[in-house]
Amino acid sequence: MISPEQVRLVSGASAPILLLGGAPVHGGLPVLRVTDGSVPALDGWSVFARLTMCVLDGPGDEGCVFPTLGGSFDTDGVARWCEEVEQAGGALVVSLPDPAGLTGPLDWPALLDGGSHGGFAPAMG
Repeated sequence: MISPEQVRLVSGASAPILLLGGAPVHGGLPVLRVTDGSVPALDGWSVFARLTMCVLDGPGDEGCVFPTLGGSFDTDGVARWCEEVEQAGGALVVSLPDPAGLTGPLDWPALLDGGSHGGFAPAMG
C-alpha cells in the first residue's frame, strides 16, 4: 500500500494518467520513452481503477495499491478518472523516483523522453 501523497491522477489528457512519485514499483517499470508519438505498452502490468482504491499490478510481486476515497483526492475527480480509464481501456503510468516531483507544473516532454519510468497499462476488469 502506498500513500495518496505518492499519487497524482491526471484527467483530460489523451489517456488518463497515473502519476506516481517514490513508489516501490518505480524500479520495476521500464524507462518511459515515446516512440513515433506512441507510448509503449507495459507488458505484464494492469491497472484496476475504482472509486475506493486503485491497484497497479505487475509481473511477479511487482505492484502497488492506494486508496482513492478521502484524503487529498476529490471524489468527483476520482470518479471521472476511473471512467476515463474504463473508456481508454487503461492508463498511462508515469513513475518518478521522488514524490516531490508530483507537485507543481510537470515537464511532460522531459518525463516522456526518459525522465521517468512507465508506459500504458491495460485496465483490469
